[in-house]
Amino acid sequence: MTDHSLSSPFEITRVILQGPFASPERAAALRKANVTHLFNVGEAPNVLTCRDGFAEVLWTPIEDLVRIPDDTTLACLDHLHRMACLPGSRVYVHCVAGWNRSPTIVWLYLVACGVTPDAAREIIARRTLDAVPGHTKLVDAKLIDLVQRHGQRNFLPHGRPEALAPAD
Repeated sequence: MTDHSLSSPFEITRVILQGPFASPERAAALRKANVTHLFNVGEAPNVLTCRDGFAEVLWTPIEDLVRIPDDTTLACLDHLHRMACLPGSRVYVHCVAGWNRSPTIVWLYLVACGVTPDAAREIIARRTLDAVPGHTKLVDAKLIDLVQRHGQRNFLPHGRPEALAPAD
């Protein structure tokens, strides 16, 4: 059963987790979930660092409720793919509230990896509270087409298939 407490990350796949800002108050829950990599797509910079027990802490700011620029989207997907393909990695993708940007980046990654948009939305929505994966103010049909083509060229076949397997 999924733990929906505010301090717990939401496990989307066996490798990718998603949720609100990785704050010092959430650090223990992230370590307990065996998170190795933090990927912040919110507008506020990271406060946790590698010194807090993580192999990598990355920040690519995305403005909320504005279409994500193509280059920013592809950079986020490339970063997430690289981290998700590392043996033993567990990647926590987060933004401020965990409602729009981080679930949308995870959704775009799943879509780039060949999951249909509807199936990707269901995978995420089943595991999170209040998330809006594929938020219509952040993505449009052109962006979805771009990530599908990018993923086909760069992510498939996937080097670590468990990164796409829905969490148990």
